[in-house]
Amino acid sequence: MTESTEKKKQERGVVHLVMKATGENFFYGNLKALFDNHEQTENDKTLGVAYNYLKNYDFSNGKTYENSICIIRKGVINTTTKKDWKRNNKNR
Repeated sequence: MTESTEKKKQERGVVHLVMKATGENFFYGNLKALFDNHEQTENDKTLGVAYNYLKNYDFSNGKTYENSICIIRKGVINTTTKKDWKRNNKNR
């Protein structure tokens, strides 16, 4: 990859949550954001897994966490810089 290509590309982490009961998909920037939106209290079993457990879970090599309530995946979203996006979309 050239230096100019590296500057244009930005990688951002993403956490993908699938609720099995409804099939709903949710996307978050990190695990903390996921738990802030889906766990009401520390003892609430909305997701059926504790934040501290997932914080230490090995998501490497595309490994997925799954239980009877949900599926959780971690990955990367590749984006362009805001400046490049504006330049490429100025005529729209």
